[in-house]
Parts: sequence; C-alpha cells; structure tokens
Amino acid sequence: MSPEKPKVRRSFFANRSRSISRDLTGSLVVIVLVIATAMGGYIYWQQSEEMWETAEEKGEDTITSVAEILAVPIWNLDYDNARLIGSVYTHDDMVQGIRIYGSRNEVVFAHEKFSGTQADFSKVRSIVFEGRTIGRAEIDFTLARDKKRLNEQMFVSSMIIVVAISVILAITGLLLRVFLNKPLQVLQQGIARVAKGDFSYEFGEVYHAELLEIAKRFRRMSAEIEAREKKLQAMNKTLQEAEEKYRGIFENAIEGIFQATPDGVLRRANPAMARIFGYDSLDEFLSNVRSLGSRIMVNPDSMQDFYQQVRDRGEVKRFEAEYYRRDGKTIWGSLNARAIYGETSELVFIEGILEDITDRKKAEQDLADLNRHLEQLVRDRTEDLVNKARELEEANQRLRELDEMKSAFLSSVSHELRTPLTSILGFSKLLHKEFARNFLPLAADQKPLLKRGERIQENLSIISHEGERLTRLINDVLDLNKIESGRMGWRDERINLTEIIEFAVQAVTGMFSQNPDVDLVTEIDPTLPTILADPDRMQQVLINLLNNAAKFTEEGTVTVRAFPRFGQVRVEVQDTGMGILPEDQAQIFEKFHQTRTDTMEDKPKGTGLGLTICREIIEHYGGRIWVESEGDHGSTFIFTLPVSQ
Repeated sequence: MSPEKPKVRRSFFANRSRSISRDLTGSLVVIVLVIATAMGGYIYWQQSEEMWETAEEKGEDTITSVAEILAVPIWNLDYDNARLIGSVYTHDDMVQGIRIYGSRNEVVFAHEKFSGTQADFSKVRSIVFEGRTIGRAEIDFTLARDKKRLNEQMFVSSMIIVVAISVILAITGLLLRVFLNKPLQVLQQGIARVAKGDFSYEFGEVYHAELLEIAKRFRRMSAEIEAREKKLQAMNKTLQEAEEKYRGIFENAIEGIFQATPDGVLRRANPAMARIFGYDSLDEFLSNVRSLGSRIMVNPDSMQDFYQQVRDRGEVKRFEAEYYRRDGKTIWGSLNARAIYGETSELVFIEGILEDITDRKKAEQDLADLNRHLEQLVRDRTEDLVNKARELEEANQRLRELDEMKSAFLSSVSHELRTPLTSILGFSKLLHKEFARNFLPLAADQKPLLKRGERIQENLSIISHEGERLTRLINDVLDLNKIESGRMGWRDERINLTEIIEFAVQAVTGMFSQNPDVDLVTEIDPTLPTILADPDRMQQVLINLLNNAAKFTEEGTVTVRAFPRFGQVRVEVQDTGMGILPEDQAQIFEKFHQTRTDTMEDKPKGTGLGLTICREIIEHYGGRIWVESEGDHGSTFIFTLPVSQ
C-alpha cells in the first residue's frame, strides 16, 4: 500500500482564475464599506446620545415645572385646576403618560396616550409647598418621533454611500484596466521568455516605477538563477568526485561497512565484511550470509536486542557480540549502527560499521586473568597484613598494659618517695635551724669548729635544696603521668587571663627580686577575651615559663604580653637571656631534655619536665606552644588558646 500523501491546504486567494484588478476593486469596495459603516454607526451613536441628553434635560425641566405649578392647587385642594394643568401637558409629543397624586397618595389625575407601549424613561418629582410634601407627579416620556427622524436620516446616508461605492467601483475598474493590466501582460510575456532560457530579455514597455522595480528584481533573479545553475553544475561535479572518494573509502576500509533492512537482511556490504567472516569475495559473502542473524551469531538473542536498541534510540554504539567465521572459528565484533528514516519517519534501513575486536578481547581476557591473579595475591597479602595487624594490636595491648603498669608504678613510687622525702626535708630544715641557733654560737671562739660547723650547715642546705628539687621532680612526674594517662582532673571554667597573669607575676616576684638587674614587665590588652580552661593549670604554665625566664636572664627585661589575635588569645614570655640554640629548639619540649644553657654550672638544674607539662596543658585546650630564639638575643616562649564561644 502506497503511503498516503499529506493534504495541502489551499488558500482562499490561491485561485488561478482570479484577477488582480477585480481583487483590488473588491478590496477597495470592502474598505470603503467598512469605513462608511463605521462612520455611519458612529454618527448614529453620537446623534442618539445627543437625542437622549436633550430628552433627559427636557424631561427634567418638564417634571420640575409641573411640580412647581401644581403646588398651589394641590395645597388648596383645587383638584379641578390640577387636572386642567395635567391635561395641558398631555399635548406634548414627548409625554406618553402623566399621573398626579395628592397628599394621601390618592390619584388626582392620570392620563396615558399609548396604552400597551413601554415608555423610554420616566420622571418622578415630589410636590412641595412651603417645605412640606403634599403630593407627587409622575411623567412617562417617549422618544418615538425623534427615533423615527433619526432612522430616516440614516437611511438617506446609507443610500448616498451605496451610490458613492458604485461610482468608485466603476472608476477604479476603468483605471486598473488602463494602468495595470497592460503592464502586467508585458511582464508575463517577459517572464515566459526568461523561463525558456532567454535571461537577456529587457522589459522595455514598462514605465511605472513599481513595475520597473519588479522587472529590475526579476532580471536580478534571472542572473542569480543562471549563477546557481553554474554553481549547481560545479556542485554536481564535486559530488561525483566525493562519491568516487566515498566509494574508494567504502571499498578499501579496514572495518566492515554494511547496510541492512530493519529486519536484518543485508543490502550492501564492503569487501572488509567478507574478509572479517573469512570469505574470499564480497559476492560469496552476500550469497551465503543473507542477514546478520542466527547463522553467524554465537548468541542469536543478542542480535534481537541490537535491533530493538536501534528502533528505540535510533543508534547503537559499541555493541559487542561473538560471531562465527566461515571456517567455524569464533570472533568478537563491535557494532556501531544508526537508523535511517524516510520522509514519513518510518525506519527504512540500518547503516553500520563492524570492527573485529578479537585481539582486544583476548588482551582483555589476559588482563582479567592477570587481575584475578593480582586480586588473589592482594587477598593473600591482605590476610598477612590482617595477621600482622592482629599481632600489632596484641603488642599494642601489651604496651598499654605496660604503660598502665608504668603509670601505676610511677604513682606508687612517687607517693612512696614523697613520704620519706617530706620527713628528710623537714628534719634537714629543723637540723639547719637548731644547728645555727644552738651549736654555732658555741664554736664562735674556735675557728676549726666554726669552719666545720659552717661546712655542716652548708651540707644541710644542700640536702634541703636537693630534696626540694626531688619533690618538684616527683610532682612533675605525677602531673605528666596523669595528663598522659587521662586521669588529670580538669576544672574548666571561663577565666580572664589578665587575672591569671597578674597572679603568676606576683608568685614569681620574690624570685625576680633576688636579681635587681632584671625587670619584670607586663603588657596586657584591656580587651582580652575570656577562655575556657583550668585556672590552676594556666597559672602552672605561666609560672613555669616565668621561672625559666628569671633563671636564665642575668640582666635586662622579662616581658609578659597578652593580646587577642585571629579569634585566639596569644601570650608571649620574652627574656633577654642567653637564648636557645637552633638544634635545641625542636626538642626543648621533649621529656627530660635540657639545653646546654640549662646545664651551666652557675645555674640551678631543672627537672626537664616543665616545658613538656606546659605543652601537654596547652595542647589539651586546643592551643599551640613554641619558642622563638636567636643566639645571644634572648628567647620568646609563645602559646595561643582559642577564645571561648
């Protein structure tokens, strides 16, 4: 069945037998009729409005006059005179009916001219005498006479318009025959000659500007048509060359190129298709392989899926399937195809390219085998790592147990040492005091005894000093052990570092007073925000840093600064001491680490744990502590803490 041809809608004006002169004349008549009708309608509407306005004014004057004239007769109950007045107004052409009522709403006079005819409008007015309403007058008005006169005028105007249109039609037809038909005939003759190939024809008998412009444009169109014909010939030649080139590509392509019907029957193919499937010639291939179907497909169902994808999506890319060659061997092919549709959007045929990917599939299979081998190796290695991780976890658990044992041991030993150490410190101070008060005076006259007594007193001072240092070491060990084991009791609260710094400065004032060459200065920003921390631990950090600064500054200044910066509080303890060597700065916060200046003979020895405890406290609150120092220019210990939200 041949496809149904689409219906072409023809315009009403597409009739070949129509005449331009008749169309122009008819259009002019229609335009004149529309304009005349619009003007007549407008004039009719305007006169009607004027008629109604005049009638309204006259009706208002009439009802007002009637009410004023009837006031005295109605007041005097002279109803005969009132009826006489009412009968006078019935002779007015506009008055259709009049009714006069007394003070008790009784009918004094009533008259209707045209019974059964509805009035155009009515007026009602109260009859008032000396401010009192004594009755009312009602008058119905009609505009029949005015309407009749207006309709007669409109009829005369319509007749005049009809006559004018007839005259215009006759004159227009005559002018069009003279000025349009003859030039158009000349143009038609010229167009016929151009259609026969005479592109040099001149429209010499056309004199009107509009028609001359048409002739000029037609000559230009003729020149363009001639140029397009030459261009079309050149394009045909180029197309033939391209077709030859495409044919060469089609015949010499490495990939198989084919064209098939929607149900898979092969229509065309190139020699590469025959080579891929092991045939010696294309004719042999097309005679043996009628379609891309079950005969050459290892899995025929996959080809149905291919056709379905082409119908649904219009194209298929990289559709991989396995095929049989002529010799029975199997190959892998990758199909790229697209659907070709006809004018009515029906699927006409399928064009596609088949690429032999057997080598790539083999490489992929080898790669997959290698991946499986690698995965097995990874699984074996992972199992070994899991076993190692388990061993490490067990070792880590043992280390944690040892760490807990170490913490318990340190805590126990520290407490056991603290008790006898307290007694040693107490008795050494007591012996020093009693010796100085009771025995030294006895040896005042004997120099050998006095010298021995001073030696004993000095030894007692050494015992007290070293006992205090050992006490500080035990306390530092206990604090560090609590922090590292997570058993430190943190009593956090919102604190103002200004108060903490002032307290720490007061606590070390005595130590600074021993060296008059060192000044202690504070520079605290008054807008210092609060932080969330344990006040005792903050004091411990500041006192530790100030003690170190006082210990290693022989002269100059120790400055404590505190100010807000980038949402944090920054505290600096700067001294003018000997400074810290660069190789010591990276390790100064490690346990038991002491710099070269720390071990100078004229300086007291520390525990080597103070800065470590400071670092643990600051980092516990999310802060950071570090040192900045240049040789022989002093040191600056800096720590920052986040502002409390």
